[in-house]
Amino acid sequence: TAAAYALGKECKAEDGKLVEGILSACGRAYNVKESLLDAVTGLSGSGPAYIYILIEAMADGGVRMGLPRSVALNLAAQTVLGSAK
Repeated sequence: TAAAYALGKECKAEDGKLVEGILSACGRAYNVKESLLDAVTGLSGSGPAYIYILIEAMADGGVRMGLPRSVALNLAAQTVLGSAK
């Protein structure tokens, strides 16, 4: 899991440490400029949908080559998982 956050101009250093601590408790946390939050949303908010489409397309190719759908889907998903590590 990863999240990005932006601190307002009224925030103090200890506010940033608190936010960082909360978010990093369940994954990675990135402090970015507020102007970049739309990019963060586009990348990490919409990105998984594109990966699902990619996995489905890879599985479709496996099915076309004769693999059962369940096998093709699991192989495609594990390929993406392995690539992410």
